[in-house]
Amino acid sequence: MTLLSQLQQRVGPGWAPATPGFFRGQVGRTSEFLRVERLPRRIWEDDPSLPAAQAVLTAELRAPGGTMDLWPVQAAALRDITLRGGCFLPVGVGQGKALISLLAPVVLNSKRPLLLVPSQLRGQTLSQVIPRMAPHWRLHPGLKVVGYSELSLAKNATMLEFLSPDLIILDEAHRCKNPKAGRTRRLVRWFRDHPATRCVAMSGTVSNRSIRDFAHIIWWCLKERTPLPAPWRELMEWADALDEKVPDEQRVGPGMLLTLCRGEENPRQGFRRRLTETPGVIATQENLLGTSLQVLPFEGPKVPGRVREMAQRMAKTWETPNGDLITEAVDLWRHMRELSLGFFYRWDPLPPRDWMAARREWKMYVRETLKHNQRSLDTELQVWQECARKDLKNPHPWFAWRDLKDTFKPNSVPEWVSDFAVQACCAWLSGRTDEDPGICWTEQRAFGEALAKASGKPFFGAGDDGILTCEAPAISASLLAHGEGKNLQHYCRNLVTSAPASGKTWEQLLGRTHREGQQADEVTCEVFLHFPELQASFNQALADARYLEDCFGNKQKLNYANVVGLNGLTLRDPDAVATMFLTGGINAVASDRGGFIS
Repeated sequence: MTLLSQLQQRVGPGWAPATPGFFRGQVGRTSEFLRVERLPRRIWEDDPSLPAAQAVLTAELRAPGGTMDLWPVQAAALRDITLRGGCFLPVGVGQGKALISLLAPVVLNSKRPLLLVPSQLRGQTLSQVIPRMAPHWRLHPGLKVVGYSELSLAKNATMLEFLSPDLIILDEAHRCKNPKAGRTRRLVRWFRDHPATRCVAMSGTVSNRSIRDFAHIIWWCLKERTPLPAPWRELMEWADALDEKVPDEQRVGPGMLLTLCRGEENPRQGFRRRLTETPGVIATQENLLGTSLQVLPFEGPKVPGRVREMAQRMAKTWETPNGDLITEAVDLWRHMRELSLGFFYRWDPLPPRDWMAARREWKMYVRETLKHNQRSLDTELQVWQECARKDLKNPHPWFAWRDLKDTFKPNSVPEWVSDFAVQACCAWLSGRTDEDPGICWTEQRAFGEALAKASGKPFFGAGDDGILTCEAPAISASLLAHGEGKNLQHYCRNLVTSAPASGKTWEQLLGRTHREGQQADEVTCEVFLHFPELQASFNQALADARYLEDCFGNKQKLNYANVVGLNGLTLRDPDAVATMFLTGGINAVASDRGGFIS
């Protein structure tokens, strides 16, 4: 067996370049690699002193009359926070992160602690989580709780300077992964200018597809003890060796990363061990629930011929049903997901003819530019900015659109082609009982409102925390507003109408009902997969889940769930369910082997 074939066998399918050949380069043996390699190691779960530490911390932190005990993962995290002044916690959904965030300021004797949470969870933290924990634990009286979106506002540009925190706790730390986001830039500046500030960062899904998502966050927590390379060039090299969805021509060979592996481990798993065995990192690796989890296709919707024809026409012409040109693949994907539920958006009132003509000419120019350019232009905004910089000669589509675009503000309203998906969800909701309660999740508010009207069941959109106290056995909810951070374990059935493409999003969503406190023997999640875009999204989420588990060790729910496909095939089987056709429901798919499965 050649060296290349051995390497490809080690790294696994989808890792080595699909076309036989060489990697762009290899991860080298640099001084920074040696620093990471030489960091101490320990397995926190196997520490024989952990039970004693758990008992001591519980006794010290428990309030008079309190009856709660710390879980092992909470005790391990608080001990590392105490000893190291910070901690990086890729801890699974529903495994006690909220209490860690409230007790971290106490064990560090912080003077000005700041807890950053998703904005939709700030009210829940203040009105429910803290009051529920206060009778049992000694909480910090000066803890400031701020939503991430508050930190992003222009008017709050000096918020950190005003609060002057000596400890920043990042709950759902993946909200700070984007280095271009205002909140992240402000945190980067704060930690750069105030290096003594301590940091505790926690998330069950700290990364989506790249180690770059959290490199800056783990540096805030551990500083020079981080198990990731600090120099940007070396971080990029590691990322191109380890990340999900790296183009073949960009893929870097694992090189020295193979020295972190044991036995049959692949480089992601070897890196995972290096990460999770680093002091100051507490990661959970096992499923603590006795409740099984099943994910399966929803067989309810049968796609009407008119919807199928409109989808095929849009895919061919890149034009929406109301005549608007589509310039970017992500927009086509979004419109297809809307049409998969039986509606599209149109403008009401209609725009003026000259505005519409100028917009159409500009969209055609953008589409042709993106199709043929060799200047690394990927979005309409980049094309616009290039035109603004260039010395263009009039007439040019950019001039007409520049002069007219702000003269009309489109107002989008849903136009329903068919209620087939609404009726399928109504039938599903009508089958829910007090013994078998369920949530129908939707991305689109228009669909949620139409479903509430047709079914008579409650719909919970953005800002509606009534979902936390609702006892109705059948509800629908916004995935974007309530798919993260909510304790909804009194429901055991889920129906997802628009499959997210992110493994991180799936981990959070499934964690709403498949979590501590779930009393049912099984949690089920049915997924709409009757459009190719929905199937492609789900397949990408499965790839993400494998990346997340390989790199961080957190057991991903999509990996240990029973993911049931068609006729006994699993959707993660690479030979099964390659392409789905718009032939009405999920009753015909093409296989990589050829032929059809009915």
